[in-house]
Amino acid sequence: MIKVLYSDDGVVMIRPVTTADAEAHIAGRDSEYVTWIDSSDDADDVERRRFAAAEEAWAAGGPIYEFAIIADGALAGTITAETGHEGLQPHQADIVYGLYPSTRGRGIATRAVMLVVSFLDQIPGISEAITRVNPENPKSRSVAERAGFEPLTTAAAEADANDWLSTRVSLVPAEQR
Repeated sequence: MIKVLYSDDGVVMIRPVTTADAEAHIAGRDSEYVTWIDSSDDADDVERRRFAAAEEAWAAGGPIYEFAIIADGALAGTITAETGHEGLQPHQADIVYGLYPSTRGRGIATRAVMLVVSFLDQIPGISEAITRVNPENPKSRSVAERAGFEPLTTAAAEADANDWLSTRVSLVPAEQR
């Protein structure tokens, strides 16, 4: 059972997204966010459905855990951890993150990633967090590296669109937790 649904490091808080967050999300994202995270900048209905599905996934206990990133008392972006993602090992969780323009460049994404990695320690069997970063998005790679992720494989080596970075979720092996 998931015990921590809200996590706060004193600067950044993450909490489960709700359908009520969808409108602020739609208003907050820009072309950069859409380029790297969302599929289309005119897909507002798609985003509303995605937020409703994320809320349902929280109620069901996963495998998708989408968080609202809160900074300065407002929605600053989103971050998602997904277990059971195609292409990952059973002990891995995929993390995807994005911030709105007004909150970029302040370390908020790095802090949110670290909070989600800490959250993943509660998920049985998960011992490694993965983030996949497009080589043309150095800002996202920098966030992952500041959060302690290290290169796992490159887009060129795997004929994949993304470089993969990883970090351990816990020093205690998953099978011993």
